[in-house]
Amino acid sequence: MSGLGISPGAVPAGEPAVAVPLRSRLVKDSAALGLGQTVALAAGALAALLAARWLGATAKGQLTLMFAVPALLGPLAAGGVDSYIAARAGGRDPQQRRAVVGLGVRAARWGGVALASATLAYGIGTGLPPGPVLFAAVLAGLRPGLAVAQAVATSDDQVARVGRALVAMAAAQLSLVVVLAADGASVADFAAASALSVLVGRRLLRPARSRPGAGAPAELAAAQRRQVLRFGGAVVVGDALQLANYRMDLFVLAAFVPVADIGVYAVAVALAEILWQLPQAVSRSILPRIVAGQLDRAGVLRISKALGAVTAGLALVGWLLAVHLVEPVFGSDFARVPLVLAVLLPGAVLVSAAKPIAAWTLSCGCPSRNVRASAAGFAVVAAGNVLLVPSFGIVGAAVASTLGYGVVAAGVALLAPASHPSTSLDPEETS
Repeated sequence: MSGLGISPGAVPAGEPAVAVPLRSRLVKDSAALGLGQTVALAAGALAALLAARWLGATAKGQLTLMFAVPALLGPLAAGGVDSYIAARAGGRDPQQRRAVVGLGVRAARWGGVALASATLAYGIGTGLPPGPVLFAAVLAGLRPGLAVAQAVATSDDQVARVGRALVAMAAAQLSLVVVLAADGASVADFAAASALSVLVGRRLLRPARSRPGAGAPAELAAAQRRQVLRFGGAVVVGDALQLANYRMDLFVLAAFVPVADIGVYAVAVALAEILWQLPQAVSRSILPRIVAGQLDRAGVLRISKALGAVTAGLALVGWLLAVHLVEPVFGSDFARVPLVLAVLLPGAVLVSAAKPIAAWTLSCGCPSRNVRASAAGFAVVAAGNVLLVPSFGIVGAAVASTLGYGVVAAGVALLAPASHPSTSLDPEETS
């Protein structure tokens, strides 16, 4: 067993050890995907800034509202089948894999229709301009398919392709904003640019849907289909709980603190969550390695510890930058951001270290274990907000979040399976 946790069975007799190439490939994949995620995040922030500058507060508010439904429900719209494809489909035989991907495509299609309809209904119901709302609905309808395409690329061990697609999408979004707004910016220009950028991503990832051995369409047996859908359902529940963990404090704060304090807290949260780009990239990059038997639990734990150390260092650097830059950049109203950020960052580091372990648990076919960890964290965040926010305001909310993140991280680590199953059935299916 190497220091990275390489399974001996993954190396044929007489072949050289693959620890160094594996480590190098993980670093390259994680860097490519992390860069893509960061560029996409920066492009979204820049597009939002341009919208605020060119359109004014009212139009910017309209854009925020029309994309509220896709932003909230988009990650859940594929029913978690995309997570199954990324975490488990790579270990299936070609026929089963084609069937699982086909199920994911159908789930994305129906999820896209539902998400687009909800976006359209919400936009029209709130009196937003119908043209831009239509573009927002198109974007919503495409998102689940993009998630499935990214998952297929991951299971094909083409994580770097996902990173490159994200960079291309960001470039397309900003380029289209500039081109469409050349004769005068409008809400429709920004909505159309976002929708078209997703089409670019779908197009770039389409080749990743093919794999050697592809043939006639295959169907899963009823029991296998239930297994995949049960896995996806657990992922959706877990993601919803995590989303609540990350955003519940804003709703509690709204009842107890001035709106200006919520703005300070929102900036601190946004800065803290930047830290998650690298852990998310690493977690996705290790999935195909786990499925291929190249990485065992010991290796994942070593990656988790290293990632925790790296993110702790990045958190310290980020906090020092915030101390010196936040007030000059955002103004004196945001002077308390570094204090709130200092409370949030320890929890963000703990969650960062737990993400590779959560990926291991998913790949083992045990998503409900991550759900239990998220549920425990949700309970702590809820109780902490109720107890601390009335007296301590945004600092109390930050303490509650960090405590909840710590519980989630501990739960993920304690509940992680000891070994990867060798059968095609998930352990929760046979238990």
